[in-house]
Amino acid sequence: MHVGTKFVASSSALALVLAIPAVASAQSAPGAPAQGGSGSCPPGSWFCAPPPQEQAAPAGKPVESGQGLQPLPDPSEPAPPPPAAHRAPSVTYEPAPAPPPVVVYQPPPPVMVVRPETPPPYEYERPTREPVSRAKEWGLNLHLEGASIGSGYQHDASMGGLGAGLRFKPSRYFGIESDLDFVGGHGYIGDLRNETALSFNALVFVNPKSRAQFYFLGGLGWSWAHSRNDPSSSDMMFDNHYSYFGGQAGIGLELRVTRVLAFNIDLRGFIRGRTDQLAQSQPEFTDSMGRSTNTSGGGLLTGGMTLYF
Repeated sequence: MHVGTKFVASSSALALVLAIPAVASAQSAPGAPAQGGSGSCPPGSWFCAPPPQEQAAPAGKPVESGQGLQPLPDPSEPAPPPPAAHRAPSVTYEPAPAPPPVVVYQPPPPVMVVRPETPPPYEYERPTREPVSRAKEWGLNLHLEGASIGSGYQHDASMGGLGAGLRFKPSRYFGIESDLDFVGGHGYIGDLRNETALSFNALVFVNPKSRAQFYFLGGLGWSWAHSRNDPSSSDMMFDNHYSYFGGQAGIGLELRVTRVLAFNIDLRGFIRGRTDQLAQSQPEFTDSMGRSTNTSGGGLLTGGMTLYF
C-alpha cells in the first residue's frame, strides 16, 4: 500500500513539472487577458489561469489576495500521510471495578447486668421427732418422801416414808393421780407417830414434748394417824388416833428416759385440820401459854419413778 502511494505521487509530480513551462508560456502569450478581465482562455489552450483573486485555496487554508500558486512538493520527500478519515474515537470498555465488600456495622449488644435474684430465706426444717410421751397413757408411780413439820417440842420431829400412785393422763398436758402414802417417825410433840394418807392431785405439764418436763400439782387429801408416847423420852402414857382433811400444792420435774420409764421429784406444801370426834374436847397442840389448835401443816419432798403403759 505504501509503494503504490509513492508511485502515484511521483507520477503526479513529474506531470506537474512538465506542465509548468506550458502554463507559463500560455500566460505570457500575446492577447492574453489582462488582470481584471473576463478570464477566458484562447482556444486550444491547455490551461486557463483564473484571475489571482479566484485561485483555489488549499483545503483547510484560505487564499490571500495576490498570492500565487503553491510550490509543488519535493519528490524526494516522503509523501505526507493521507488524512485520517473522520471516525468516532475508539472506546475501550473496561470492566467496572468490583465494588468493595458490604460491611454492615452493627452496634454491640447492650451490656446487661444480670443480678441474681435474692433467694428466698432458707428455712431450716427441724427434724420432726416423735414426742416421748403418748397422747393418752396410764402410769404407776412409786416414790419415797420426807416430811418437814418443824423441830417440835423435843427438837426431834422428823418423819419419812414411801408411797405409790396411779396416774392417768388423758392428754400430754394434763393428768390425774391418786396417791397412797405411809410415813412414820417422831411427831411435833415428841410422840411416836405413823400416818396413812390418801390424796387426789391434778397435774399440769408445761412442756410435754421435752424429756425434762415441768409440772404443777394441786389437790385434796385425807390422812389417819396413830400417836403414842415415846418411853425413852417421857413417862407419860397415851395412845391417840387422829383423822385429818386438807389440801396440798406443789411443783415438780419429770425426766422421761423412755416412753415407759420416767423419774420425778417434787416439793409439796400441805395444810390440814382434825376431823375426829375428840378434836373439840382434846386439842392436839397446846403451847406454854395455854393456846391450842388442831391445825397443822408442813412440807413434803418426794422422789421416785413412774412406769407408763
